[in-house]
Amino acid sequence: MSSSDLTARLQGDLLSLEPYTAARAARKGGARKFLLEIKDEAISKVLLASLPMLERALLEKTAQARERRIEAVVDFMAGQMVLPSAIDREMAQRLAKRHARVLNEFGHFTAEQLADANRSQASSRTALVDNWRKRRQVFAVPHPDKSARERDVYPAFQFEDHKPIKAVQAVLEAFGDRRAPWKLALWFTSNNGWLPGSARPVDLLASNPQAVVEAAQRDAQEVAA
Repeated sequence: MSSSDLTARLQGDLLSLEPYTAARAARKGGARKFLLEIKDEAISKVLLASLPMLERALLEKTAQARERRIEAVVDFMAGQMVLPSAIDREMAQRLAKRHARVLNEFGHFTAEQLADANRSQASSRTALVDNWRKRRQVFAVPHPDKSARERDVYPAFQFEDHKPIKAVQAVLEAFGDRRAPWKLALWFTSNNGWLPGSARPVDLLASNPQAVVEAAQRDAQEVAA
């Protein structure tokens, strides 16, 4: 916006600033106006004289913001073009195998399957599980379906007769937002030193849920520390 694009009028103790827009050119009544109340006429004249300087400052800030956005886009594109190292590929493969092992051992449900199993009458077939999820009663992990499309699935160890296990909610509340979904799944299915015999939390959900909750609270404290 150049100084010619800005109309400034001093009317008594009110300075009216009206930026140029195409809409203003077509109909003056639709343009935005800004009114600054000036108590001193000398100050208002100083402000009018400062408008070109303010314009330059605004243009500089706009250019800096645009440059930061461009740099972020370039960094992202460069990151996509850099091939992962052999170590990165190996770590990704190991993690993918661990994820697959969890779902293969314990199984998983979709929101629609859980809705059908609970005979949900909601118009949306995901409404029931969405409600559980909002209450932190269950959690989902991203997993590709047969068409390789990523979607959320629910590890089956969270449920008994297709309903949430109460201890799972206490665990999720203990961790809050400090663990990503797949890290939660791996926590449940990995040996834990806080449990008797370093058992896996998933193996004690039914027989000793309190121990599982206490282990989660202790691990959550370590994460937060």
